[in-house]
Formats: sequence, structure tokens, C-alpha cells
Amino acid sequence: MLDIGNPDLDWVKLANGMGVEGARAKDMETFADLFRAANGRKGPFLIELVI
Repeated sequence: MLDIGNPDLDWVKLANGMGVEGARAKDMETFADLFRAANGRKGPFLIELVI
């Protein structure tokens, strides 16, 4: 019924729905910035890296 690409899942919205903040990174610069910020905060933070 489901595979990783059908339907397209919005992982950030799914995380938000469970009370977890998150963001999407489309390149490694953005990922590095988000990763640095996530390590400086308390609690979980989802980073969706689009490859």
C-alpha cells in the first residue's frame, strides 16, 4: 500500500503533528546550519535531508 515515494510524505509535518519541531534541508550547507542549531537545543529536532 505504501512505499517511501508513494504517496509523498511530508516528514516535517508528520513530526510537527507529534510535537517535534523539524525542518527540510535541500543542500549540505542548510543541513549543517540545521544540525548545528539542533545540537544547541533541548529535545528532539527532525532534519529531513532531500537527496
